[in-house]
Amino acid sequence: MVKKPKLLALESLRGFAALAVALHHFRYGSLLSENAFIRHGYLMVDFFFVLSGFVIALNYANRLSTPGEVANFQRRRFWRLYPLHLFTLLIFLGIECLKYVFEQRTGIVSNSPAFVVSDAKAFLANLFLLQGVVLGELGFNIPSWSISVEFWTYLIFALTTGLLRLPMRWCLVLAGGAAIILLALEGGRLETDPIFAIIRCIFSFFLGAWAASLRVQFPRKAAPPMAAGALALVVLAIWGLGGSRAEILLPPLFAVTVVAVANLQEDTTLRRFLEWPFFVWLGTVSYSVYLTHSIVGWVVTQVLRFGLKVPTHVAPDGDTVLALGQGIATLVTLAATAAVLVVSYLTFRFIEKPFLSGWPFGVRAVATRKG
Repeated sequence: MVKKPKLLALESLRGFAALAVALHHFRYGSLLSENAFIRHGYLMVDFFFVLSGFVIALNYANRLSTPGEVANFQRRRFWRLYPLHLFTLLIFLGIECLKYVFEQRTGIVSNSPAFVVSDAKAFLANLFLLQGVVLGELGFNIPSWSISVEFWTYLIFALTTGLLRLPMRWCLVLAGGAAIILLALEGGRLETDPIFAIIRCIFSFFLGAWAASLRVQFPRKAAPPMAAGALALVVLAIWGLGGSRAEILLPPLFAVTVVAVANLQEDTTLRRFLEWPFFVWLGTVSYSVYLTHSIVGWVVTQVLRFGLKVPTHVAPDGDTVLALGQGIATLVTLAATAAVLVVSYLTFRFIEKPFLSGWPFGVRAVATRKG
C-alpha cells in the first residue's frame, strides 16, 4: 500500500487540540486554563475523532475489501495505539499502589481512594481497550477512554466501507444515526456518560470520513478564507456553545474546518503558518501529549498539595482547583505544560516511534491518531 503524504497543517491542528485537552485538565487557577474555551476543551476530543475519520478514510477508503486487509488494518491501528496506552496504564497502576501505601501509613484518603474506581474490573477493561465501552465510571488514565472507542470505531469503518463495500455516503448515514441517539439520550451534549462514548465517537468519526470524500470537490480558491473563518468560528463556538445542547453542532463545523485546511495551497500564509516546524512537531507528539498529561498533572498536583501545602477550593463547575495566586498559577501551568512536552518527546521516541518504524513484529503503522 502506498502511503499518502501527511497533511502537515492538519498535524499541527492535532497538536493544538492535544494541548487544549491538557490545559483543560490542569486546574491551577491560571487564566491559561480558567477560561471558557479551555473549560470546554473536552470538545477537542470530538475534533480528534473527526480528524481521525478524515485521515483514515483518505488513506484506506476502497482498500479494505478482503478479510486479510481488514485484519491487517486493525493490527496496524492496534500497534499504533496500544504500546503507549499500556505504558500509561501501568504508570497509573503504580500510582494506585502508591496511594494505597500512603493511605495505610497516614490514614489520609484522597478524593478517589486507591483501587475503588480504578479497580480490577477497570484494569481489565483498560487492558483490553474496552474502558470506554463497558465501564460506567472511568479509572486509571481517564483520557484513554477515547482511545478504546476509536479502536472499535476503526473496526466498524473497516467492516462497513470495506467488507460490506458500502459507499462513502453511508458514513453520513451512520453519523446521522449516532446524532439522533445523542439528541434522544443526551439532549445534544457531547460530554456524555461513558456508556454513550462510542456513539459520540461514531458520530464525529464518520462525519470526518464522509468529509474526506468531499475533498476533491472542494473549491481550492475558496479554501484560505473558509479555513481562516472556520478556525475562528471553531474557537468562538467552543467558547460560547460548550456545555450547552448546541454542542452537537460542533463536529460538522470541525469537518468543514478539516476539509478547508486540507485544501490550503502551498503558497498561502495560513498553510505556511500551520506548517511551522514546531507546530508540526507538536502534532507529531500529540498522542503522547494526550496520554501522558494526566501523569504529569497528577505529579504536579501532589507536589503542590502535599509538598508545598497549597490549599484547594471548589470551582463553579465542581472541580477542585488549587488556590494559587494568578502569577504563580500561570507559572505552574507553563511549567506543567513544558514538562508534558518533555515527557511526550521521550515517550514518542522510545515507545511510539519503535512501533511506527515496524519494530518488533514487522508491522508498519501509519500515524493517523492524535493523539
